[in-house]
Amino acid sequence: MKKIVTLFTIISSILFLSLPVSALEQKREIIQLDNGYYLETIIEEIPTTRASNQKTGRKTANYKNSQGTVVFTVTVTGTFTYNGSSSTCTKSVVEASSKNANWKISSKSASKSGNKATAKATAKRYVDGTVVETRNCSVTLTCSSNGSLS
Repeated sequence: MKKIVTLFTIISSILFLSLPVSALEQKREIIQLDNGYYLETIIEEIPTTRASNQKTGRKTANYKNSQGTVVFTVTVTGTFTYNGSSSTCTKSVVEASSKNANWKISSKSASKSGNKATAKATAKRYVDGTVVETRNCSVTLTCSSNGSLS
């Protein structure tokens, strides 16, 4: 019986330790918008085998209606180098998608500047084939000089 309990403990520990870092290091924030909608942002660090002075992460903005349903998402994935006194964004990638049949992504772009990776997208809501609402969403991921993402 002791062997079974010990084996179970070892397997449980291995499974817990093998969880992706991003699942353990998520940061969430909710921003109330003026139209009854709100923006939920999630920052995740992406585990890599790169050099210790490089970091990759992503920041996702979920644009939600007043019922809490996601209507579209915009994600920026940024790769950074840092050295303790400064950091630089070396790559910025945008992803944007509609999660509701009435909303369509009409444009999207990614940019990088200094220690920031930014994604921008425009989403439009249609009723009977006519645009009734347009929303612009910008998401910026920042890396500090010590590699902290915000």
